[in-house]
Amino acid sequence: MPNNHFSLTQKSLFYAAKTLLGAGICWYALMWCGVANPIWAVITVIIVSDADLSGTAALAKARVINTAVGCLSGIVSLLVFGYSPMICLLTAAITVLFVTSLQYYPANWRLAPVTVIILMDAGRQAVGKEEAILYALLRTAEISVGCVVALVLAFAFSRIAIKSLSPPSEEA
Repeated sequence: MPNNHFSLTQKSLFYAAKTLLGAGICWYALMWCGVANPIWAVITVIIVSDADLSGTAALAKARVINTAVGCLSGIVSLLVFGYSPMICLLTAAITVLFVTSLQYYPANWRLAPVTVIILMDAGRQAVGKEEAILYALLRTAEISVGCVVALVLAFAFSRIAIKSLSPPSEEA
């Protein structure tokens, strides 16, 4: 009896390789740069990447836009109000309201409020407003590195996939 629920495909292998490579690049490059725990860059690579190579660019673009909106909302909120759990939750809610009020809000809009929470939560360990902003900017940098690595790998792997999945040309 064949198993129709599991199929190891070239697409699956590409995605697994892209995930491993992207996570490794982020982890070791940021550790080399002095970031003690670059987990948010690794998570971002995984979230921004996609298994479907044909739609990766459009999906990655939408995910990067939403991540940028979340970063901007979180940093502005920290600058204006500082950190508190209630401010963090309100900023996420206002970000949802903003993003979903756009006429053509982007796919994966949920990443914007999630990024707000991730970013502002960095301020929880801060002593003051300036330190909270510094932590948030570090997370923003990590998230940005993850986005860039995911986009570069999406481009590279789509080129590899096009070459490897193209049928061989017949020459007479």
